[in-house]
Amino acid sequence: MPVPHPLATPEPAKDLVVDLPAEWFLPSVHSMYFQLFSRLLALPMSAAQRDSLAQPRLLPLLDYLPIFDATLAVHQPHGGRLLGLQIPMAAHGSMGAAALASASIAHALETIARYAHIRNRLFDFECRREQGWVSLWMRPRIPLQDYGLFVQNVTVFAKFSILRGLAHPADLQRGRLLLPWDAPEAGQAPADDVPCVYQAPALGFEFPVEVADQPSVLSDPDLYRHVCQAGDEELERLKGSISARVRHLLHAHQPRWPSLEQVADALSTSRRTLLRKLESEKIGYQQLLDEARNELACWYLRQSRMPLAHVAEKIGFSDQTNFSRSFKRWKGCSPRDYRRQFAADVATSL
Repeated sequence: MPVPHPLATPEPAKDLVVDLPAEWFLPSVHSMYFQLFSRLLALPMSAAQRDSLAQPRLLPLLDYLPIFDATLAVHQPHGGRLLGLQIPMAAHGSMGAAALASASIAHALETIARYAHIRNRLFDFECRREQGWVSLWMRPRIPLQDYGLFVQNVTVFAKFSILRGLAHPADLQRGRLLLPWDAPEAGQAPADDVPCVYQAPALGFEFPVEVADQPSVLSDPDLYRHVCQAGDEELERLKGSISARVRHLLHAHQPRWPSLEQVADALSTSRRTLLRKLESEKIGYQQLLDEARNELACWYLRQSRMPLAHVAEKIGFSDQTNFSRSFKRWKGCSPRDYRRQFAADVATSL
């Protein structure tokens, strides 16, 4: 067996019409939200997509582009608040369950900040207590491009909505959503009963100390400890996720996709050990490679007029026929139909 060549330092991609941040390829948002939004918006999903989502995990932000387009995220960014408020408590996993069992609103904010990265790594979360207020701040970790306002709306309203299962409505009215943008014009944002402060210094929400520290009637210390133990285990798994490291290597070296042997060598492990670790996370190397190719293909088709044969070559296929066959299996439609669907977006982007 030939010895694989070591991975070379990747050169930046030069063929993307619109620069795509590398962070958009990294696992960032939980697949539960993708499935939930797809159902709410009645979006079609191919059999291959359903199979790939069978194992709950973090997905790259790039996978959420169909959600953004279906909600007109760029042109109607304040619609994100309605989507955030529709996320049920169960979709937030251990973070939501622990927040519901917290001793108070302040305790719940600390808990959300502690476990938010289990399902959303787009933001850093920080709980603060200062000047008579207890607040939860959210700061984007990656460039969100034209979708920033929409994604921030979804995130802050989704996190605030968690407190609706914990706090009395009168206490919620004492809180304030802090939004670092101008108030939307009449009709641009769905009506809701959440107090908002616009042109705030940063994204988040806050409660007066006397409200935040009131004991919750739903507090359950035993359940809280149990759920937090599961949350801590999830955080540890994320830190040591071998599939996330493989995905990072794949995208760092695209379009010269490294072989399994090269990835194993880069991770200072054997091929057999790498396969075993991936299997323990219920995913395989070929699935990660297919997903990486699929994500890059979607970006080229949406953001450029590059010929299909060139797209196929750029993502590592020997011919357009194999590319088209694989793409249809991934997305449920041909590359040509996919590009036609987003032709208006491409024209606007160029």
